[in-house]
Amino acid sequence: MLAQAYALKYQKNLSYLILASTFSSTKAINEVFVRMKDKMDPELRDRINRSEAAGLYGHGKDYKKNRYTNDYMVAAWGEGYFPYVYQNRPDPNYDPLDSGKMSWDLYREMWGEHGEFVVDGNLKSVEYMDRLNSIKVPTLILVGDHDEVDPSLAQATHEKIAGSKLVILPKAGHMTFVDQPGMFEKAVNDFLQQKP
Repeated sequence: MLAQAYALKYQKNLSYLILASTFSSTKAINEVFVRMKDKMDPELRDRINRSEAAGLYGHGKDYKKNRYTNDYMVAAWGEGYFPYVYQNRPDPNYDPLDSGKMSWDLYREMWGEHGEFVVDGNLKSVEYMDRLNSIKVPTLILVGDHDEVDPSLAQATHEKIAGSKLVILPKAGHMTFVDQPGMFEKAVNDFLQQKP
């Protein structure tokens, strides 16, 4: 998203643009998250919905109050997201609680207050679709076929940026470069060997 914002403002400074597993419309990604929740096992969806309805912050000991509860991190990032993060090469050491080791003030400002399945923080301003046709720099768009950022969003971005190249990596989740490292590297190298 930051690369798109930069390209829209400072395109003259770029020779190439690579957009990997990203979106150009918060409204569209929020619709993907609704569909993602709809496809979940009902028990998991109910646990996530109950946590979100209770409010995700302010629970537990003082040192825990500014972050998601452990139960929510496991449900949302572990059980909910994990199938969309990895496909071909799932990380055997993935621990959703490790993802909680971050700047929570920044995350809440960026993502929002209402959980993982709705972006309502300052990223809600990411609505670039109507401006993408102004990007003229050679652009590569990469996405996994099982990505949490659904390939339909990459397709929509591709259709707006004339001459862009779209590569949908098979058996790949959000971590395309982990699931298909050889294909990812080849797509990027082939793209960068073109003359701008």
